[in-house]
Amino acid sequence: MATPLRLQTLEPRMARLCLEVESFAREPFGSPPPLPRLQGGRLLLSLSGGVDSTALAVIFACLAPRLEATLFAAHLDHGLRGESVEDAAHVAELCDRLGIHLTSERRDVAGLAAERKIGVEEAGREARTELLERVRRDCAADVILQGHQLDELAEDMLMRLIRGTGWPALAGMEAWDPARNLLRPLLLTPKSELADLVRSVGLTWREDATNADPGCTRNRVRLDILPRIAVENPKFPETAGGLWKLARLDAAYWEERMASVPLHHDRDGISIHSPALREAPMALRLRVLKNAVESAGPGQPLLDSLRNLDRAVMEKRTGVVVQLPGSKEARVERDRVRIVPGKMSR
Repeated sequence: MATPLRLQTLEPRMARLCLEVESFAREPFGSPPPLPRLQGGRLLLSLSGGVDSTALAVIFACLAPRLEATLFAAHLDHGLRGESVEDAAHVAELCDRLGIHLTSERRDVAGLAAERKIGVEEAGREARTELLERVRRDCAADVILQGHQLDELAEDMLMRLIRGTGWPALAGMEAWDPARNLLRPLLLTPKSELADLVRSVGLTWREDATNADPGCTRNRVRLDILPRIAVENPKFPETAGGLWKLARLDAAYWEERMASVPLHHDRDGISIHSPALREAPMALRLRVLKNAVESAGPGQPLLDSLRNLDRAVMEKRTGVVVQLPGSKEARVERDRVRIVPGKMSR
């Protein structure tokens, strides 16, 4: 049975937290337009049952009257743990209490991983994304909300550093992705504050035992590396949040600069006008080339490959072919660079 939550009934500190989340959600720092439609919107919450998503549900249940918003929720049972049935039941009880319409689905994620020849973690992400997009269409939601918070942003930054991600993407996930209608309104909120909020309204959350498995790189970052960093800088998540803000400003700058060297899409792939590319500084050239390679299909280009391609363009070495990940290739032609997708290069 629904139990209405209101800002007025929260502890003052918790009410301020909700309002801070609302302010960030309305205008995510440095995010590209169009901004997420919250006022009068239909909002779909991604709920796992953990502390972050439970707090997400509480916050937007409190904000819904102010926003004149209609709330929906989706939960995916990955079928990987015996406790997952209890997780689904917890989410159902939470949504019933808060008056949120829930769509819950169980899927064989391990089987999906084998079928698609990918890791279980990646299969889980894909299954969750597919569910959220389907539910978003079914309920005509304007925005999908996920519960990633500040501590996870710090983890994501370290994960990207380990993988060798360049700046500004190194600073972590985006708060707002208009292409996917995906908003992370808690991204600059510490996990400890979310836990305090959930406790303050008398709710509990589920703990995923797999989060303690050291076999997962992300878990090792969370359980081993981050605590060591905290010894040197106890405020590291806040530091990561500051870097994230700088990165959003830099990302907006580079997006504007890259527009001066546009990509051209045709049936043969993606091409770039070589004279315009040669007039740009190396930092911009490498970003344009990287964007072109990534736009042509799966496979992340290595810095050495990009520099070899850049050198061939600058030296006007017509006919040079540079092999790229994902069976893609780059061809230096007389007045353009062409990136050919993998399926065309075979």
